[in-house]
Amino acid sequence: MSITDEGEYGKKQINTLEMIWGEGFLSPGGSDEIDLVLNNKSIKNLRILDIGCGAGSAAFHFIRKHSVGHVTGVDVEKEVIDRANQLKSKYSFEKLVDFKVIDPGPLDFNNASFDMVFSKDTFLHIKDKESLAEELFRVIKPGGFLCVSDWMRVDDNYPSQLMQEYIKMEGLSMNMCSLQRYSKALKSPGFKNIFLRDRNAWYLEVAKKELSDLQSTYFEKLIDILGKDDADSTIKIWNKMVEVLEIGEHRPGHFYAEKPL
Repeated sequence: MSITDEGEYGKKQINTLEMIWGEGFLSPGGSDEIDLVLNNKSIKNLRILDIGCGAGSAAFHFIRKHSVGHVTGVDVEKEVIDRANQLKSKYSFEKLVDFKVIDPGPLDFNNASFDMVFSKDTFLHIKDKESLAEELFRVIKPGGFLCVSDWMRVDDNYPSQLMQEYIKMEGLSMNMCSLQRYSKALKSPGFKNIFLRDRNAWYLEVAKKELSDLQSTYFEKLIDILGKDDADSTIKIWNKMVEVLEIGEHRPGHFYAEKPL
Protein backbone atom coordinates (compact mmCIF):
# COMPACT_ATOMS: atom_id res chain seq x y z
CA MET A 1 0.00 0.00 0.00
CA SER A 2 1.11 3.57 -0.53
CA ILE A 3 0.55 4.61 3.08
CA THR A 4 4.15 3.94 4.09
CA ASP A 5 5.02 7.21 5.79
CA GLU A 6 6.16 5.36 8.93
CA GLY A 7 8.26 2.63 7.30
CA GLU A 8 6.82 -0.10 5.11
CA TYR A 9 4.37 -1.03 7.87
CA GLY A 10 3.47 1.98 10.00
CA LYS A 11 0.51 2.60 12.29
CA LYS A 12 -1.82 3.67 9.48
CA GLN A 13 -1.07 0.50 7.52
CA ILE A 14 -1.42 -1.72 10.58
CA ASN A 15 -4.78 -0.17 11.48
CA THR A 16 -6.02 -0.54 7.90
CA LEU A 17 -5.00 -4.18 7.57
CA GLU A 18 -6.42 -5.11 10.97
CA MET A 19 -9.69 -3.47 9.97
CA ILE A 20 -9.85 -5.74 6.92
CA TRP A 21 -8.37 -8.97 8.28
CA GLY A 22 -8.87 -8.85 12.06
CA GLU A 23 -6.91 -8.02 15.21
CA GLY A 24 -3.25 -8.93 14.80
CA PHE A 25 -3.64 -9.98 11.16
CA LEU A 26 -1.60 -8.16 8.50
CA SER A 27 -2.27 -10.66 5.70
CA PRO A 28 -5.40 -12.42 4.43
CA GLY A 29 -7.14 -15.64 5.38
CA GLY A 30 -7.26 -15.52 9.15
CA SER A 31 -6.66 -18.55 11.34
CA ASP A 32 -8.15 -20.94 8.77
CA GLU A 33 -5.45 -20.01 6.26
CA ILE A 34 -2.76 -20.38 8.92
CA ASP A 35 -3.98 -23.91 9.64
CA LEU A 36 -3.92 -24.75 5.93
CA VAL A 37 -0.30 -23.57 5.72
CA LEU A 38 0.53 -26.01 8.54
CA ASN A 39 -0.33 -28.84 6.14
CA ASN A 40 -1.89 -31.08 8.83
CA LYS A 41 1.31 -31.19 10.91
CA SER A 42 1.04 -31.39 14.69
CA ILE A 43 2.97 -28.56 16.33
CA LYS A 44 2.11 -29.35 19.95
CA ASN A 45 4.99 -28.53 22.33
CA LEU A 46 7.24 -27.43 19.45
CA ARG A 47 9.69 -24.54 19.47
CA ILE A 48 8.74 -22.30 16.54
CA LEU A 49 10.36 -19.40 14.70
CA ASP A 50 7.87 -17.08 12.97
CA ILE A 51 9.72 -14.96 10.39
CA GLY A 52 7.95 -11.74 9.50
CA CYS A 53 5.62 -12.25 12.44
CA GLY A 54 3.88 -8.91 11.95
CA ALA A 55 1.47 -8.13 14.77
CA GLY A 56 1.61 -11.70 16.08
CA SER A 57 -1.57 -13.30 14.73
CA ALA A 58 0.02 -16.64 13.84
CA ALA A 59 1.92 -16.91 17.12
CA PHE A 60 -1.23 -16.24 19.14
CA HIS A 61 -3.16 -18.80 17.09
CA PHE A 62 -0.46 -21.43 17.65
CA ILE A 63 -0.68 -20.85 21.39
CA ARG A 64 -4.48 -20.86 21.58
CA LYS A 65 -5.27 -23.79 19.31
CA HIS A 66 -2.13 -25.88 18.97
CA SER A 67 -0.52 -25.81 22.45
CA VAL A 68 2.95 -25.04 21.12
CA GLY A 69 5.96 -24.97 23.41
CA HIS A 70 7.24 -21.51 22.52
CA VAL A 71 7.17 -19.06 19.61
CA THR A 72 9.89 -16.59 18.69
CA GLY A 73 8.49 -13.95 16.35
CA VAL A 74 10.85 -11.71 14.38
CA ASP A 75 10.25 -8.79 12.04
CA VAL A 76 12.29 -5.93 10.58
CA GLU A 77 9.52 -3.40 11.27
CA LYS A 78 9.52 -1.90 14.78
CA GLU A 79 5.91 -0.70 14.56
CA VAL A 80 4.53 -4.20 14.01
CA ILE A 81 6.64 -5.64 16.84
CA ASP A 82 5.33 -2.91 19.13
CA ARG A 83 1.79 -3.94 18.17
CA ALA A 84 2.60 -7.63 18.69
CA ASN A 85 3.96 -6.93 22.17
CA GLN A 86 0.87 -4.87 22.97
CA LEU A 87 -1.37 -7.80 22.03
CA LYS A 88 0.88 -10.29 23.84
CA SER A 89 0.28 -8.36 27.07
CA LYS A 90 -3.44 -8.10 26.35
CA TYR A 91 -3.69 -11.89 25.94
CA SER A 92 -1.28 -12.67 28.85
CA PHE A 93 1.02 -14.74 26.63
CA GLU A 94 4.29 -13.33 28.01
CA LYS A 95 5.78 -16.75 28.87
CA LEU A 96 4.90 -18.38 25.57
CA VAL A 97 6.09 -15.94 22.92
CA ASP A 98 8.88 -13.43 22.39
CA PHE A 99 8.86 -10.78 19.66
CA LYS A 100 12.07 -9.22 18.37
CA VAL A 101 13.04 -6.56 15.85
CA ILE A 102 15.81 -7.90 13.60
CA ASP A 103 17.96 -6.52 10.82
CA PRO A 104 17.64 -7.90 7.27
CA GLY A 105 20.17 -10.62 6.47
CA PRO A 106 21.36 -13.81 8.19
CA LEU A 107 19.33 -14.93 11.18
CA ASP A 108 20.93 -14.39 14.58
CA PHE A 109 20.15 -17.88 15.87
CA ASN A 110 22.31 -20.94 16.44
CA ASN A 111 22.18 -23.90 14.10
CA ALA A 112 19.28 -26.31 14.69
CA SER A 113 17.44 -23.98 17.08
CA PHE A 114 13.82 -24.60 16.05
CA ASP A 115 11.46 -27.51 15.39
CA MET A 116 9.55 -25.48 12.81
CA VAL A 117 9.99 -22.27 10.88
CA PHE A 118 6.75 -20.56 9.87
CA SER A 119 6.21 -17.49 7.72
CA LYS A 120 3.07 -15.83 6.38
CA ASP A 121 3.33 -13.58 3.31
CA THR A 122 6.73 -12.14 4.19
CA PHE A 123 9.38 -13.75 2.00
CA LEU A 124 8.27 -11.64 -0.99
CA HIS A 125 10.21 -8.81 0.67
CA ILE A 126 13.45 -10.86 0.50
CA LYS A 127 15.26 -10.82 -2.84
CA ASP A 128 17.75 -13.69 -2.49
CA LYS A 129 15.53 -16.77 -2.12
CA GLU A 130 18.48 -19.16 -2.37
CA SER A 131 20.36 -17.64 0.58
CA LEU A 132 17.06 -17.54 2.46
CA ALA A 133 16.57 -21.29 1.92
CA GLU A 134 20.09 -21.95 3.24
CA GLU A 135 19.36 -19.96 6.40
CA LEU A 136 16.04 -21.71 6.95
CA PHE A 137 17.74 -25.10 6.64
CA ARG A 138 20.46 -24.03 9.08
CA VAL A 139 18.18 -22.94 11.94
CA ILE A 140 15.75 -25.89 11.70
CA LYS A 141 16.53 -28.98 13.76
CA PRO A 142 17.06 -32.31 11.95
CA GLY A 143 13.59 -33.81 11.59
CA GLY A 144 12.04 -30.35 11.71
CA PHE A 145 10.03 -28.67 9.00
CA LEU A 146 9.11 -25.46 7.22
CA CYS A 147 5.57 -24.10 6.66
CA VAL A 148 5.28 -20.98 4.52
CA SER A 149 2.68 -18.85 2.77
CA ASP A 150 3.91 -16.19 0.38
CA TRP A 151 2.88 -13.92 -2.46
CA MET A 152 4.31 -15.20 -5.72
CA ARG A 153 4.19 -14.79 -9.47
CA VAL A 154 3.31 -17.25 -12.20
CA ASP A 155 6.93 -17.36 -13.46
CA ASP A 156 10.29 -15.66 -13.05
CA ASN A 157 10.23 -13.65 -16.26
CA TYR A 158 10.24 -9.86 -16.15
CA PRO A 159 6.92 -8.62 -14.70
CA SER A 160 4.20 -7.55 -17.10
CA GLN A 161 3.29 -3.89 -17.42
CA LEU A 162 0.22 -4.49 -15.26
CA MET A 163 2.29 -6.15 -12.54
CA GLN A 164 4.86 -3.35 -12.66
CA GLU A 165 2.06 -0.83 -12.17
CA TYR A 166 0.71 -2.79 -9.21
CA ILE A 167 4.12 -3.09 -7.52
CA LYS A 168 4.76 0.63 -7.99
CA MET A 169 1.38 1.49 -6.49
CA GLU A 170 1.99 -0.74 -3.45
CA GLY A 171 5.14 1.21 -2.59
CA LEU A 172 6.67 -1.84 -0.88
CA SER A 173 9.77 -3.92 -1.61
CA MET A 174 8.16 -6.79 -3.54
CA ASN A 175 10.51 -9.48 -4.87
CA MET A 176 7.96 -12.09 -5.85
CA CYS A 177 9.12 -15.28 -7.54
CA SER A 178 7.46 -18.48 -8.75
CA LEU A 179 6.62 -21.56 -6.71
CA GLN A 180 9.06 -23.41 -8.95
CA ARG A 181 11.95 -21.16 -7.93
CA TYR A 182 11.13 -21.77 -4.29
CA SER A 183 11.08 -25.52 -4.92
CA LYS A 184 14.52 -25.41 -6.53
CA ALA A 185 15.90 -23.15 -3.79
CA LEU A 186 14.64 -25.51 -1.06
CA LYS A 187 16.18 -28.59 -2.68
CA SER A 188 19.64 -27.03 -2.79
CA PRO A 189 20.48 -27.11 0.96
CA GLY A 190 18.80 -30.49 1.39
CA PHE A 191 15.11 -30.04 2.17
CA LYS A 192 13.00 -33.10 1.34
CA ASN A 193 9.30 -33.91 0.91
CA ILE A 194 8.61 -30.50 -0.60
CA PHE A 195 4.93 -29.73 -1.11
CA LEU A 196 3.60 -26.76 -3.11
CA ARG A 197 0.09 -25.29 -3.15
CA ASP A 198 -1.18 -22.56 -5.49
CA ARG A 199 -3.77 -20.22 -3.88
CA ASN A 200 -4.50 -17.84 -6.77
CA ALA A 201 -8.12 -18.94 -7.25
CA TRP A 202 -8.87 -18.65 -3.54
CA TYR A 203 -7.34 -15.22 -3.09
CA LEU A 204 -8.90 -13.83 -6.26
CA GLU A 205 -12.35 -14.32 -4.75
CA VAL A 206 -11.24 -13.07 -1.32
CA ALA A 207 -9.63 -9.96 -2.83
CA LYS A 208 -12.79 -9.13 -4.77
CA LYS A 209 -14.75 -9.28 -1.50
CA GLU A 210 -12.13 -7.13 0.23
CA LEU A 211 -12.35 -4.55 -2.55
CA SER A 212 -16.14 -4.49 -2.30
CA ASP A 213 -15.96 -4.03 1.48
CA LEU A 214 -13.40 -1.22 1.16
CA GLN A 215 -15.73 0.59 -1.21
CA SER A 216 -18.77 0.17 1.04
CA THR A 217 -18.76 -1.26 4.57
CA TYR A 218 -15.25 -0.10 5.48
CA PHE A 219 -15.06 3.12 3.47
CA GLU A 220 -15.92 5.64 6.18
CA LYS A 221 -13.63 3.93 8.68
CA LEU A 222 -10.90 3.80 6.04
CA ILE A 223 -11.20 7.57 5.63
CA ASP A 224 -10.98 7.98 9.41
CA ILE A 225 -7.73 5.99 9.45
CA LEU A 226 -6.06 7.36 6.33
CA GLY A 227 -7.82 10.48 5.15
CA LYS A 228 -9.81 10.70 1.91
CA ASP A 229 -6.86 10.81 -0.52
CA ASP A 230 -5.08 7.75 0.90
CA ALA A 231 -8.40 5.91 1.23
CA ASP A 232 -9.05 6.46 -2.48
CA SER A 233 -5.47 5.39 -3.25
CA THR A 234 -5.87 2.19 -1.23
CA ILE A 235 -8.98 1.25 -3.21
CA LYS A 236 -7.11 1.85 -6.47
CA ILE A 237 -4.30 -0.43 -5.26
CA TRP A 238 -6.78 -3.19 -4.34
CA ASN A 239 -8.42 -2.88 -7.74
CA LYS A 240 -5.04 -3.21 -9.46
CA MET A 241 -4.24 -6.24 -7.30
CA VAL A 242 -7.48 -7.90 -8.40
CA GLU A 243 -6.44 -7.29 -12.01
CA VAL A 244 -3.07 -9.06 -11.62
CA LEU A 245 -4.83 -11.91 -9.82
CA GLU A 246 -7.35 -12.18 -12.65
CA ILE A 247 -4.67 -12.48 -15.35
CA GLY A 248 -2.98 -15.16 -13.22
CA GLU A 249 0.35 -13.39 -12.79
CA HIS A 250 -0.06 -12.78 -9.06
CA ARG A 251 -0.21 -16.21 -7.42
CA PRO A 252 -0.22 -16.47 -3.64
CA GLY A 253 0.74 -19.94 -2.48
CA HIS A 254 2.09 -22.23 0.20
CA PHE A 255 5.10 -24.48 0.48
CA TYR A 256 6.10 -27.13 3.00
CA ALA A 257 9.46 -28.89 3.37
CA GLU A 258 11.26 -31.15 5.83
CA LYS A 259 14.85 -31.25 7.06
CA PRO A 260 16.04 -34.88 7.16
CA LEU A 261 17.22 -36.46 10.41
